[in-house]
Amino acid sequence: MVSQVTVEPGGRVGPYRLQEQLGEGAVGLVFHAVREPDGLEVALKVLRPELSGDQTFRHRFVHEARAASEVHHKHLVTIIEAGEVEGRSYLAVEFVRGRTLQRRLEDEGPLPIPEVVRIVAQIAAGLDALHRAEIIHRDVKPSNVMLDAHEEAALTDFGLAKGRAYTVLTKPGQVMGTLDYLAPEILRGADATPASDVYALGCLAYECIAGRAPFADKSLFELAAAHLNLDPPDPSADRDDAPAGLSWGVIRALEKEPAQRPPTATAYAHMLGFAAGLRGSSPSS
Repeated sequence: MVSQVTVEPGGRVGPYRLQEQLGEGAVGLVFHAVREPDGLEVALKVLRPELSGDQTFRHRFVHEARAASEVHHKHLVTIIEAGEVEGRSYLAVEFVRGRTLQRRLEDEGPLPIPEVVRIVAQIAAGLDALHRAEIIHRDVKPSNVMLDAHEEAALTDFGLAKGRAYTVLTKPGQVMGTLDYLAPEILRGADATPASDVYALGCLAYECIAGRAPFADKSLFELAAAHLNLDPPDPSADRDDAPAGLSWGVIRALEKEPAQRPPTATAYAHMLGFAAGLRGSSPSS
């Protein structure tokens, strides 16, 4: 049966009237939407039509709803509901007025160091909440961080989240995530762990400092080998405002072996703050 759902501005998906498109990824399209009749504004993620017949991708949407039902934290974007209409799966999440961290980097370039420390600490707090619930995010990156009008950060997009209660949706050895931020052990075929999310958070911090991901100068075919074998370039090489120990703090999360990374995301954020000379930084500061 061909879906009659119109996935474009002005269309309707279940109880949601679509407004402007906010973005898109490999799995879904994201729209600003309004729920009728109560007028609740959401960001609505709708599975791509070419994937609507793939049960694996449809199940992956449910992962986001499960993650949200288990964990609530001010630095995690709230999931409102998941549903399906005429064969099209959708996921409604809290609508955050602001922009992604990726958009801020595109608009402004490398961020002030105190801002990097604050944002990383906030993302780390959300990540640790997930990890305490035995959920691995698996796709930490700037485009999955929302900044509200006050520049407060919240992690979103749990489409690749993995917890012990979830059905295994990938084949053995299949790599999931975004290559610029993938930990070496995942590239070797190991399971994702909290340490893998810490590695991705380190890549995000590096990008906020340097304006580019650790191995952004590599081709797509060279990226995996770089994560596995190369030390990242000095992230603060082009910054006159960087304290002497900052680069050490940034790359502490980018150790090749998971056991050599900080034990939690928040521990990494504290190390980064110490290296930046901001020992008193906290997620809410």
